[in-house]
Amino acid sequence: MRTCRSIWTANLAIAAALALVATTQAAESARLSAFRQGDQTSYAVSLAPEMANKEVDGVDVVVLFDTSASQQGAYRETALEALKTLAAGLRPTDRVQIVAVDLDARDVTTEFVAGNDAAVAQAIATLGAQAPLGSTDIEAGLNAAMNKFAEAKSANRAILYIGDGTSMANLLDAPTMGPLVEKLRAARAPMSSYAIGPQVDAELLAVLANQSGGNLYVAEPLVWQDEAAGVDDARARDENVRNAQNVGKNLAVWSRAAVAWPTQAQIPSELGQAYPTAFPPLRADRDTVIVGRTPTAISKPVEVQVTAVGNDGKPVDFAWTVQPQAPSNDNAFLAAIVDGASRNGGLTLPTLGTAGLTEIARLMGAEADQLTVLAQKAVATGDREGALQIVQAVLRRDPGNVQARTVQTAIQNAPAGNAPAAAFPATTAVEGPAATAPALGGDIILNNAASAEPIPPAEPGLLERRGPDGAFLDEVEQERRAYSQMLEAEVANTVIDARERMAAEPQIAIQELKLALENIRRAAELDAATRASLEDKLSIALREATRKASQKDELDRLRDAELAAVRDQKFLDAQLTRRIEREKQLMDRFNALMDERRYVEAEEVAAIVEEIDPNGVTPRVAALWARHKRHDYLQQVARSARHNAAWDTMYQIELSHIPFPDNPPIVYPDAPVWEELSKRRKDRYSSVDLKSEGEAERRIYSALRQPLRAPLEFIETPLRDVVQVLSEDYSIPIFIDTAALDAVASSPEVEVSLSIGNVTLKSALELLLKSAGEGDLTYIVDNEVLTITTQEEAEKNLQVRVYPVADLVLPIIDLGGGMGGGGMMGGGGGGMGGGG
Repeated sequence: MRTCRSIWTANLAIAAALALVATTQAAESARLSAFRQGDQTSYAVSLAPEMANKEVDGVDVVVLFDTSASQQGAYRETALEALKTLAAGLRPTDRVQIVAVDLDARDVTTEFVAGNDAAVAQAIATLGAQAPLGSTDIEAGLNAAMNKFAEAKSANRAILYIGDGTSMANLLDAPTMGPLVEKLRAARAPMSSYAIGPQVDAELLAVLANQSGGNLYVAEPLVWQDEAAGVDDARARDENVRNAQNVGKNLAVWSRAAVAWPTQAQIPSELGQAYPTAFPPLRADRDTVIVGRTPTAISKPVEVQVTAVGNDGKPVDFAWTVQPQAPSNDNAFLAAIVDGASRNGGLTLPTLGTAGLTEIARLMGAEADQLTVLAQKAVATGDREGALQIVQAVLRRDPGNVQARTVQTAIQNAPAGNAPAAAFPATTAVEGPAATAPALGGDIILNNAASAEPIPPAEPGLLERRGPDGAFLDEVEQERRAYSQMLEAEVANTVIDARERMAAEPQIAIQELKLALENIRRAAELDAATRASLEDKLSIALREATRKASQKDELDRLRDAELAAVRDQKFLDAQLTRRIEREKQLMDRFNALMDERRYVEAEEVAAIVEEIDPNGVTPRVAALWARHKRHDYLQQVARSARHNAAWDTMYQIELSHIPFPDNPPIVYPDAPVWEELSKRRKDRYSSVDLKSEGEAERRIYSALRQPLRAPLEFIETPLRDVVQVLSEDYSIPIFIDTAALDAVASSPEVEVSLSIGNVTLKSALELLLKSAGEGDLTYIVDNEVLTITTQEEAEKNLQVRVYPVADLVLPIIDLGGGMGGGGMMGGGGGGMGGGG
């Protein structure tokens, strides 16, 4: 009789596409399933964490690739294809290092590199050329991976194992497993695996994944060449490659899933003792299962709280309100799981999420069914005592097992004796949730009621041998006939179940049919005709399931293509939404600038909008509107200035009409005399200026009078850059009056074009400012700097200088003339006043 561990491993090795933890129950974040037996309640709690970030950025991945002797042929090729797809599926921010694992761990790549790096391709080629030898030491591989994380000081970590998980070089029992799991948790290195090989230890890999916060994918059976089924070698290789590529994609996604590492868990007292005692890590892409036992009948919701540390090192709190379900005999397997967990504190629990728990239930149910079949065979051979022991063992594990209860009732109601049973009664009424096969030639009628009622007592003489005139058939012949009838019923039920599952789960149906076909081929008691008939039935159903699998694969491919198209459409919609939002923000900025009369900057914003939406109407209209408003504003300013100047001129004309006497008249000397006087008095009266000219201003005036040192060549260059060049070339400080330029809707960023030479710097600067501000800009020398400003602002900063000119305009008066001279002086003064 095989143990639960051997059943787990044997069945998982042939399970089709069994991704134990690929899905999370999104509809319920927490739920509790229970089984009540006597005064004890065994339960399982599923907790699905809700994390804000489902994935982490920048993960360092160590791939442990099994190179032991078991990894040969098609298994090696499929594993390498999965590794190649895994590397291609990593993000640009992820890094990977590949380590070969057998008796020891050897680096295939010397450091962490990107998934598309040439070193990864070379490493895969090296693994393909390496001969698989020896056994596997998984502990050595895990220690090597953790050392590499420590050396690289990796922030986010993931270990991916590809192999059969059979650690023959270092068996991982509970004393060894405990420290290894603690090291994985301390390193925050979740381990996910792809179990592939002739024989896989899926239970060990599931335990490591459960305790470290990883995932597990058990490979579906490889497709082999089968001429009878129309599968050639190329088709088989293509199918294996396709399956491996799907696995590689899953591994790449699993490597970047967010994981929370619990530091404290608060489990209510109503749940009693829960396992694992060390709360397992929480993953964003699957739920976490804890089991336990309590004397309390759980009927009310309970609160579970967990404090954990996220990938970023920050604490995060989780809280669930667990809704209990009514206890059910369908959950009887929980009692055995809790018994096993209590031996080592749940360290070796392989309950990898709800899917893992369901798989354990299925495997334990399959084991119970096999034990029940053994009990039926024992009854057929007359070993009622052995059959009763087997049935009682099954009922202790699964009290609701209808087949076992039926066999137990038949055994208990059978007459004493050692003769084998010829048949069960012609009709036995059985109530239960699932169909079972007829046993030993009788018919079993099933009632799919929700609850099982007690089985009525069987009629006396159930196991009594019958025959005409009291004669019995040969015992061996009766046993063979009963066994054949039982197998025919099992095959019929298997075919019916497989056809029901073909549409949704064709691979599982195929594996069940193959398992049934193998059992028929190994059954030694069958005659050749019955064996051939049963094999034909199973082969026909197997070919039908294979066709259904091909159809499902094609439908899945079409569905994936549709999902990809939907994702692309969503991406395009998101891009369009972001572009519209960006354009709206820029147009709001444009409107604000227009309100502030900053038309040049508004036009620049409109140009940016046109870059975002080159074919849109809005940016074109915005640019034209900004340009139009600027010109309109400048025209209004010019018109206002023209009107003001006209009125001022008319006022001056009126003032000029005021007469003044010219007695004695003002006499101006001839030009030569005037020139001589000017030269003579320049040094005499220069100090009369009200404003003193400093050394810096004299240097500026001197530079302005100098010819250009080199021609000026500027094409559509911002005024600010041109001024910077002139300031550096001529060593004079130049300042731009930004406030004054804003008043005339200009700015230092206005572009100018000038190509000139053989003139003074003063002339060049005047031409430059004329082209920059359409005649509105000029310069003044004030406060020891050359200031570029507007005409209006320059007029406000005029300098007043006083020059004595009396010696130029006053006639020489004869002082001997007496008082009349004084009158002449007064008249001259009046003349000066009038002239001033």
